[in-house]
Amino acid sequence: MSQQLTLSSLFCVLALAGLCVVSSARELAGYDAPVVAEQAALAPGLLHS
Repeated sequence: MSQQLTLSSLFCVLALAGLCVVSSARELAGYDAPVVAEQAALAPGLLHS
């Protein structure tokens, strides 16, 4: 496995873990805003493919 692929995979795993932690923290804090709506606001071009 190349070093670039290894670093890319590591970054993806860390990003996914960060999203899980943030989602869990929001649920515990009682936020009701859906994550999908926030993602759509941040990246509007992704949902209109």
